[in-house]
Amino acid sequence: MPPDTFPRPHRPHRAAAWFSIGLAGCMGLLAAQSVAAPRQPAVRATAAAAPSMRLPDGVRPTAYRLSLAVDPAQPTHRGEVEIDIALARPAASVLLHAKDLKITTAWAESGAHRIAARVLRHDAQRIELRLPRQLPAGKAVLGLGFEGHLQDKDVYGLFRQRDGLPGQGPAGGWAAFTQFEAVGARLAFPLFDEPGFKVPWTLTLTVPDSLSAVANMPVASEEAAGGGRKRVRFDTTPPLPAYLLAFAVGDFGVREVPATATTTTPDATTTTPLRFIVPRGREAEAGYAAAVTGGILAQLERYFDMPHPYAKLDSLAVPVTVNFSAMENPGLVTYASTLLLAPPGREPARFRQDYVSTAAHELAHQWFGNLVTPAWWDDLWLNESFASWLGDRITAQVLPDAGWDAAPAQARRWAMQADRLASARRIEQPVRVDEDLGNLWDAITYQKGQAVLGMAEAWLGEAAFRAGVQRYMQRHAWGHATSADFFAALAAATPADAALPAALRSFTTQPGIPLLRATLLCEPGQPPQLRLAQSRLLPLGSPAPAGPPTRWQIPVRLRTPAGTTRTLLDAVEATVALPDAGCPAWVNANAEGSGYYRVAYAADGLARLTTPDVAASLPIGEVLTLIDDAAGLHEAGEIDTATALAVVQAFAGHPRRAVVEAAADLLAHLRPLAETDGPRSPARQAYAARWQAAFGERARALGWQPQPARRDGGDSGSGGAPRTDGTVGTDGTDASDDANLLRAQLLPRVAELGDDATLRTQARTLAQAWLTDPAALGTDQRRAVLATAALDGDAALFDGLLAALRATGDRALREDLLGALGHFRQPALALRARALLRDPAIDIRESLWPLLGAQVRDAATRRAALAEVAGQYDALSRRMGRDDPAHLPTLFSGACGPDERRQLDAAFARRMARHLGGQQALQRALEAAELCGAWRARQAAAF
Repeated sequence: MPPDTFPRPHRPHRAAAWFSIGLAGCMGLLAAQSVAAPRQPAVRATAAAAPSMRLPDGVRPTAYRLSLAVDPAQPTHRGEVEIDIALARPAASVLLHAKDLKITTAWAESGAHRIAARVLRHDAQRIELRLPRQLPAGKAVLGLGFEGHLQDKDVYGLFRQRDGLPGQGPAGGWAAFTQFEAVGARLAFPLFDEPGFKVPWTLTLTVPDSLSAVANMPVASEEAAGGGRKRVRFDTTPPLPAYLLAFAVGDFGVREVPATATTTTPDATTTTPLRFIVPRGREAEAGYAAAVTGGILAQLERYFDMPHPYAKLDSLAVPVTVNFSAMENPGLVTYASTLLLAPPGREPARFRQDYVSTAAHELAHQWFGNLVTPAWWDDLWLNESFASWLGDRITAQVLPDAGWDAAPAQARRWAMQADRLASARRIEQPVRVDEDLGNLWDAITYQKGQAVLGMAEAWLGEAAFRAGVQRYMQRHAWGHATSADFFAALAAATPADAALPAALRSFTTQPGIPLLRATLLCEPGQPPQLRLAQSRLLPLGSPAPAGPPTRWQIPVRLRTPAGTTRTLLDAVEATVALPDAGCPAWVNANAEGSGYYRVAYAADGLARLTTPDVAASLPIGEVLTLIDDAAGLHEAGEIDTATALAVVQAFAGHPRRAVVEAAADLLAHLRPLAETDGPRSPARQAYAARWQAAFGERARALGWQPQPARRDGGDSGSGGAPRTDGTVGTDGTDASDDANLLRAQLLPRVAELGDDATLRTQARTLAQAWLTDPAALGTDQRRAVLATAALDGDAALFDGLLAALRATGDRALREDLLGALGHFRQPALALRARALLRDPAIDIRESLWPLLGAQVRDAATRRAALAEVAGQYDALSRRMGRDDPAHLPTLFSGACGPDERRQLDAAFARRMARHLGGQQALQRALEAAELCGAWRARQAAAF
C-alpha cells in the first residue's frame, strides 16, 4: 500500500526522505519508492543495440592516456585518447563506445606502423574503426580525437552546473563534473565502456588558469598551456573500470584534514589525507564532514583489515544531483552539496546522520566495489547491498547514540515494499539490454540485497562472516569478481555451513517474500515444537505467479524464553523442537528480525508478543520487524484491521524513536481505508481519533520546539535534560537529536492525520514568526513546521514562503520551502505551487521531488497533480534530463484504486517507452494502484 514516507530516488541506501505528512553509490531508486536508487543511466535502447549490448570479445583495452580540454563556461569540450589494446586474433575493424561525440581523427598503431582509420557509426552507442589492413594479434594502440558537449540538464556523463541559482546572477560561476556510472563515460570520450575492462588511466586536463582541476589521483605536474590556460597531469591510476574514472574543473576551495589529525573515533585512526573540495568561500560548511570522515574511514580499515587502497581521499560537492546522492569514485567521492555542506555549528540532526550514513556507504565501496569490482552489471547488487549493509554497521559505530541499530529493519521494510509486487525482479538480474540497466538501481539491489547479507551474517555469526569478506577481498584485490566468488569465500570461512550459499541464492535468483506460518505445538507430556510452513506472500488482489510455487531455503532463527534455535527450512513444511522445558509463553520466529521473511502466527501467537511485558523486552530488530510484518500481513489479508491497530497501540508509547515512528508508519499505512467518503466522513474522523489515542498526548508534550531545561533540574513544565541514550521522553522536555527527529516525523502526522487543531495553529504561528525572523525556528524543526503550516495556509503565507524561496541560495532551505509550498491544500494555491515546476527561475532538478512529492500524499491533490503532469508533460520533460521523466510514475505510486490506475495509465502509457526504465516504473505504479484498490475493498476500516 502507499508508503507513508516517500523518499526521493536519489537517496540510495537510506530513507533520508523528503519529509511529508502522508507517508537514495551511491545511487538508486528507493522502494515505492526509494529510496533510491537510485541510478538512472542516460542511454536509451535502440533496435541495433538491443541484441548485443556487449562488445565483441576479440579486443580488450589494457591502458588509457586521455587528454581533455575543458572550460566549464563553454558548452563543448574536446580531446584525444590513446588506448593500448590486446587483440586475441587479427582484426581489420574495432568496435568501441561513443555517444553524441564527433570523432575528428582516428588511427591505429602496431609496432612502428601507424595507419589511419575510417570511422563509421555502428549504432547510437558505438562506433566502428575500419582499417585498410588487419592489425595482427597481440598489442596495438588506438588513437582518436573527438569533440563533445558538456551536459546542461543531465547530471550524467561530463556535465556542468553553476553553484549559483537561475535568476540570481553568476554567483559561483560554472564548474564541470563527471558521473560515469553506469555508461556515462561514452558521452565524454570514445572508449571500451564495460565494467570488466579494469585498467590504468593517465589523465591530463587543459583548463582555464583561474580554475582548479581534481581527479581520482594526485596532481603529477602542472604547466602553462598558453591562451590563459594550464595543463594539469595526474598520476596514473591503479586499474579502474571506466565508470569509476572521475574529475572536476571549477573555482574550488579546499578544506584539508591532515592524516595525523584526531578523528572522532578514538579507537581507530587512519593515515589517509582527506580533502573536501567545495565552491570557493564555503570551506567552513564542510566542517562536520571534515570532523567525522576520518573516523568512518578508520573503522572501515579495521573491518577489512586493510588500509585505504588509494593514494588520497577527496570529497567533492556537486551543486545539485538527480537520481543519486553520492558516487564512490576512488579518490574523488562526489556528494550532493546538501549532503556535504551545512552552516558550521548549526547542522541539523538529520544532516549529520545522512552525511555519516552516506559517507560510510561510499567509503565502504573503496574496498568492496572499487578495489574489487563487478565483472558485469549482473553483480552490481553485491557491491551496493554490501556497502549499504556495512555502511549501516559503521554508522552505528561512529554515531553510537543515533539509534542506527534500527537501520537493518528499515532497509528490510523498503525492500519488501518493492518485493511484494508480482512485477518485482530478482536480485541477481541478468543485464542483457539497455532497459535492464534502467531498472537496476532500486530497492531490490540495495535494500533486499542488504537484508539477505544481514541474514547471512546472523546465521554464520559476525566473526565467520567477516572472515569470509576479508578472504574475498584478498583473493580478488585489484581485479573483478562475481557473486559466486563471494559466496564461495563465505563457504570457505565456515565449512560447517556449506549449504548457506545455496540458501542465499534461493533469495537472490528469484523474486518475492517468503511467508512463514508458525504454529506452536504444546502437547501434554511432549516437548514443545514449532511447526513452520512456507509459501510466497501475495497482497490481496495480486495474481498468483505462473509456474510452480516459489520455494526458498530459509535460514530461520527462532527465539523463545529459553534461547535461540536455528533451522534451515528447505521443505514446504517442517517441525522444529524448541529448547524450553515446558510450553513457552511466547515464540518469535524471526530472532533479532534478521530473516528476510514475514511470519504469520497461528492462534494468539502475535498477541503474546505484544503484551506489555514481552513487548518491552524484545530487541529493537524484533520489534520493528513485528510492526512491519503487521503491515504486510494486513495487505495480504492475513490479519484484520483491529489486529493491526492493536499492534500500533502496543508500541506507540515505546521509548525508542524508531519504534514510535514504525508504529506511526503502520497507522499511516491504513490511511486509504479512511479516504473513501471525503475528509469529514465518519471513517476519517474515527481514523483521526486513532491518531490522537496513540500519539496525540505525546506529540503535544514534545511540542514543535524543545524548551530550555531549568538549571536546578526541577520540572519547569516545559524543560528538561536532553537524553543521549537513544530514547525519547514523553514529557516535552527532550532536546536530543532523537527527540528533534521524532518531532519532525510525528507532529506533522498528528497535526494532519490526527486533525490536531492545536498543533496546526502553533505551526502557523511559528511559520509567520519565521518569515519575520529566521532565528525563530531551528533547522531541525523548520521543514516540518513550514509544511504543516501550509496545510491550512492562505495566499499571504504562500506569497511569503515563495518570496523566501526566491531570496535564498541555500539549497537545504530551498528544499524545505519547495516542500512546504507543495503542502498547500487549497486548490488554487496547490495549482500555483505546481506552476513553479515550469518557472524558469527555479531548476526543476531541485523542485520536482519536494514539491510534487508533497502533493501526491493527499488523494485530492495527487489526482490534480497527475492531471496537470499529464497535460504539461512535454513542457516539463523539456526541462528534465533525457531519461529523468522515467521516474514520474514512481512519484504517483501512492495512487489507489481503479480510477487512479486508469488516470496513471492514460498519463504515461504512450510516453514511458521514450525513457530508459520508464516502462518498468509505470508497470510497478499501476500494479501498486491496483493492489491498493483491492486491499481497500476487502479490508474493513474498523477504526
